[in-house]
Amino acid sequence: MANRFTAADPAADDTGLRLSNGGTDVLFDVLTLAGCDLAETAWEQHLVLHFADGHRIGRGTSGFDLSELPWTSEWQAEKAFFLRMIDTALGRHGWDRLRYDPPLVAASLATYRAMVAQFTPIPSARPEDWRTAPRPELLARCPAHGLFQGELGCRQCDPGIQPIG
Repeated sequence: MANRFTAADPAADDTGLRLSNGGTDVLFDVLTLAGCDLAETAWEQHLVLHFADGHRIGRGTSGFDLSELPWTSEWQAEKAFFLRMIDTALGRHGWDRLRYDPPLVAASLATYRAMVAQFTPIPSARPEDWRTAPRPELLARCPAHGLFQGELGCRQCDPGIQPIG
């Protein structure tokens, strides 16, 4: 089953990024590695936690439409952070902490970056508000990998999504 990442109503057409479960894990791994070292604001931290905890429950159903994020009136800065996080991942930031070499993720990151760059967020009226800081324990760093622990612990320590090495 493929996971789908879109930048418009997912029912509207067949565009976007489709990844296998393994491809989704790799994308989330490299975005988490980049984002944990960049995130400063509450919104940025929540975005990174979204990837840190993502695709670990309900495999085969991950992915999302960019419009589902709780964008605020500061969406220009939020989008700029998202692009910087992707660019940092494209620069192989932190990949030395992976147990594997992800040679195919660069193409996925480039596609995803183009989607984010072309997307114009609309501030959300959703009850979820990423302007409030995440609970401190979610931002605690894994001593081995330096990643946010999130709700489910370090992505790199999770044997359910990491190759045995």
